Amino acid sequence: MIRPLRGATARYALIQALYWAVYCLMAAFASVFLLDRGFTNAQIGSTLGASYLLSAALQPALAGFFLKRGVRLNRGIAGVYVLITACAMALRFLSLGHAADAVLMAALLGMQSAMQPSVNALSQSMENGEEKVDFGLARGVGSAAYALSSFLMGRLLAHFAPSILPLSYGLVSAALIAVLLGVKTSAGQTAAARDRRETSWIAILRAKPMIGAFLGGVACMFLAYSFIDAFLLQIIASKGGDSANLGVAITISAMTELPAMLLFSRLSRKGLGLKIFTASVWFWLLRDVFTLLAPTPQALYAVQLLNFLSVAVYVPGMMEYLRGAMPEGQLLLGTTMAGMANMAGNLGATFAGGWLLDAMGVRGALGIAIGFAACGTAMLTAALLREQKRRAQMGLAGKS
Repeated sequence: MIRPLRGATARYALIQALYWAVYCLMAAFASVFLLDRGFTNAQIGSTLGASYLLSAALQPALAGFFLKRGVRLNRGIAGVYVLITACAMALRFLSLGHAADAVLMAALLGMQSAMQPSVNALSQSMENGEEKVDFGLARGVGSAAYALSSFLMGRLLAHFAPSILPLSYGLVSAALIAVLLGVKTSAGQTAAARDRRETSWIAILRAKPMIGAFLGGVACMFLAYSFIDAFLLQIIASKGGDSANLGVAITISAMTELPAMLLFSRLSRKGLGLKIFTASVWFWLLRDVFTLLAPTPQALYAVQLLNFLSVAVYVPGMMEYLRGAMPEGQLLLGTTMAGMANMAGNLGATFAGGWLLDAMGVRGALGIAIGFAACGTAMLTAALLREQKRRAQMGLAGKS
């Protein structure tokens, strides 16, 4: 049964909604804005790739800073969004030249992406003895906000120039700052920080090599996913569509996430979580293949519905896997490792994707991305089946 949105869950859901609205406006429409500023596909890919490198550097650095300095998480996140708002206004109102536009856009996307682990961890900081946060419900609200934002911006871009995009980043970020500073949170997570220092990634991978297969699969799957996500406008254009079709496609994709997350949560309590996650990996591969084969933008809308059975399951499925596969007390380290594997896929897609798109066209570049997705599907399936077998032998099936 779905809990009502109230108390700490309602406040956290609003934070998730604003976070994912900003993310959508930046990431989903990055190509629209950069193409309008005269960037080539290769330059767009390099700019996005630079943002992922920045995010990879900022995630551990910011987490360490917050923990060591005892900064309350809501205040630390709000501080970063002050910088995001300032960069967005500079991108909109200052004519600084092509190179400066690339730097500002990479900084915006990098900081926004780097905030995801902190925003997720904020749910624990907002809990107290009386109030618990329903993370799944709040995260689903974030997905709904992503869908609504993409729909509205797609419509706005049919009437206004893409220069409205940086202004939208700044306005929504300012709203997020206000909400963050208005919530009450507990002190930092020192135990989690100690766990992260005391066990190295290499030690865990040596002890449990199938976790390495899982992470490799994540990297390959997200290489294909990130390529499609970053260059969806070009993919749609190759099928005769435009930015309005882009907005609809993103909306359909995002709308699948809330029901998928809620359904996975219910079925996971019945011991079916890993089985559903394993099946979803194959639907994810089908989604990528059908993206290539779809003849029209309207056919691509139907492909986006496959997100319900595939990509939308990843976040809760990943948590279900890591809770059992990681050593006791090392879940934070596990989610960080998964995040870095995701980032590796993003980097491969953005740095190589633009060049491949220019050199081989949409179909050729998509074909290579799908090849990586097929490898990722095989690795993830192997890791998930091994974990199911292990849990069955230990009598842990159905336990989180």
